[in-house]
Amino acid sequence: MLKNYWYVAATSGELTNQPLARTLLGEAVVLFRTEKGRVAALADVCPHRRSPLSMGHVIGETIACPYHGIQFSGDGTCEHIPAQSRIPSTLKARAYAVIERYGLIWIWPDAGEPDADLPALPWREDETWNAELAQYLHVRAPGELVTNNLLDLSHVAFVHARTIAFAQNRLAEDPLVVEAFADRVRCTRIFKDVEPPPAHRIWRDFKGLVDRSSISEWQPPGNVLILVRNEDADGALDLRFDHFITPESATSHHYFVAISRNFLIDDAELTQKLDAENAKVHDEDRDMVEAQHKTILAFPEMRDMNLRQDQAIARAQAIMAERHKSN
Repeated sequence: MLKNYWYVAATSGELTNQPLARTLLGEAVVLFRTEKGRVAALADVCPHRRSPLSMGHVIGETIACPYHGIQFSGDGTCEHIPAQSRIPSTLKARAYAVIERYGLIWIWPDAGEPDADLPALPWREDETWNAELAQYLHVRAPGELVTNNLLDLSHVAFVHARTIAFAQNRLAEDPLVVEAFADRVRCTRIFKDVEPPPAHRIWRDFKGLVDRSSISEWQPPGNVLILVRNEDADGALDLRFDHFITPESATSHHYFVAISRNFLIDDAELTQKLDAENAKVHDEDRDMVEAQHKTILAFPEMRDMNLRQDQAIARAQAIMAERHKSN
């Protein structure tokens, strides 16, 4: 697992006044928000008797161990020991660099100082966009399977037949364009004159057929930013799905989706509908990759076979292989 990247650890909405335990890249972490609203992440173990800090509670700007009440600040410093006044200098919890931005909590798992910026998501901070939604799923399958799923959107016609699918017969004229760069891969599909899918009809009362575009950009280690556009005679409407895959283990991962739109941004009812509809879509993806993972384990001698639609997957895998070599 590549640890010298920013990964999403939680949505902002998940982090309340209660500690949140989460295994990230194989490491047990406790996330918490202090009374002043600061976000912190520590190794989920008290250095005194190795009890899980996530079973404790937040006191002011610290988290208190559930076993003996020892309190640690967000940088891992021991601030208080109920049973004695002297605090040993070696009594310190491991702290992780964290940033709260775009409605997400980001963590730098590497032991060193962060040496990279967060992914750029300007629409998540643009007042002309609604960026309220951020969804979380736990997936019992390697993160690579969801990455591959997002890089081959031809599956939309089948896996999402009841929600966001385009007509299967349009795949025969698939307008897929793949652009490969040194540090990212972009896929573009534009279907002209198609029916809006069921889940998109809540966007607007579309007048007949639409031009439907999907542009997805993969960035290491597991970020896929997708723009979905429907355009008719009344103009274009954009919906963005920013997908972030954070490994939990070799066989499971955390899957985050930040959803933004540039239409009807003050419509609370539409926000709720989009939340519900897209939860169905992401559940469909999770069900598929979890089933796929079970089949892969059942047939270990088999290997994947690439088709034309898998160009982006192959390029992303090559980039990741180079990143692993250099680490």
